[in-house]
Amino acid sequence: KNWACWQGAGRAQGEILLFLDADTWLEKDGLEKIFATFLRTGGLLSVQPHHRVERLYEQLSAFFSLITMAGTQAFTVLGNRIKPAGAFGPCLVCRREDYFAVGGHAKVKGEILESLALGQAFLSGGLGLHCYGGRGAISFRMYPGGLHSLIEGFGKGFAIGANRTHWLCMLLIIGWVSGGMGLTRRLVQALLGFGGMDWFPGLSLYFLYVVQIGWMLARTGTYRWSTAFFFPIPLLFFVAVFFWSLSSTFVLKKVRWKGRQIDTGTTGKEGP
Repeated sequence: KNWACWQGAGRAQGEILLFLDADTWLEKDGLEKIFATFLRTGGLLSVQPHHRVERLYEQLSAFFSLITMAGTQAFTVLGNRIKPAGAFGPCLVCRREDYFAVGGHAKVKGEILESLALGQAFLSGGLGLHCYGGRGAISFRMYPGGLHSLIEGFGKGFAIGANRTHWLCMLLIIGWVSGGMGLTRRLVQALLGFGGMDWFPGLSLYFLYVVQIGWMLARTGTYRWSTAFFFPIPLLFFVAVFFWSLSSTFVLKKVRWKGRQIDTGTTGKEGP
């Protein structure tokens, strides 16, 4: 991908470069919306497409979508006062001269998550990085090839992304995930008669999690409300895949993607 983007940029004649992943599609007037935003922001504009969820197993991607958005640090109550941690890869817009000034995709050719590194290159170059959600402008469907492709896809890079997330942001995410896991454990224990629980505060907290998760999922993709209601299922799936990703990336130091084995070394970069 990095090689193809670099070659394409070198042959492009326009002043503004637009990079789109092959699994994305533009909604009605989507291109106009994206370019209008870019003309206002400049720098590197990064748009995370709205996630089109079709088959049942794809609902398991819920927490990956939420934490991908949260991990960029671009969607907080502090707004632009916090710099994003990196860019989303599926949709990038920048000026041609800025792209080559920071080294473009050639600079990040060894990275598994090249968009994070490219976003950091724009920030380091003082050109700015701006992240947005793509609802109403651009969409994609991730891993339609089945559950195995979904696990492999998220497992290949999620631990690397977590390793590059600001410690405070990561601490807040861990606290939120741990709270959901702890609540789930207490509810299951109470239902099975293995432990006492105050039902009113417990169910109230569960309901608050459901409402919050449902609200966020509606802004990231076409997830069902039942996914939010039964959030412990995709949450447990997320935790299992995340720990598998940690083990593959930092212990085994190799991940697999589309039949290829990628050596992550010790830095999260693709080996030779």
